[in-house]
Amino acid sequence: MTALGLSRAIAVGAVLAGLSGVLAPLASATPAQECRPFTFSEVKVRDTGSTTAVDLTYSRRVEDVTVSELTSPPVQDGSGDPVKVKGTSWYEVRMLCGYDWYGNPYRGPRRVKGAGVVGEVVINGDFEGTLSWVIGTRKGLFPKSVHHTGSTLTIEFPKN
Repeated sequence: MTALGLSRAIAVGAVLAGLSGVLAPLASATPAQECRPFTFSEVKVRDTGSTTAVDLTYSRRVEDVTVSELTSPPVQDGSGDPVKVKGTSWYEVRMLCGYDWYGNPYRGPRRVKGAGVVGEVVINGDFEGTLSWVIGTRKGLFPKSVHHTGSTLTIEFPKN
């Protein structure tokens, strides 16, 4: 090894040693979260009588899911491009670990026609292990309930 190569190796070693002192406390302070991949299989919009329900069905029960109202029109995960979804108010359903190591991606419709108070349900993203859908509804309408039945997540909206 030349003198120049040796000095570069020493410099790289010093940088790595300095980084390990900064990053090691962060790594030990953040517990690792298990990610159990799932595949998405079906979306349905149905009338239950007193509500309009959106059913999202997966290969297993998905624990890490959030349903939140969007304060502005939806945009595509990753690109930020606008996504047109029928409705005047929107709810995003976001699930972590939404990928399949075995290569079984969702092949169903990316847009599902609504019924009742739901205008449309649109896949919004499958980006970096996060799967998201947007539900378009009327302005001022909030979910009545969000619950699991087996591997199906149901979001119900009141009809009035």
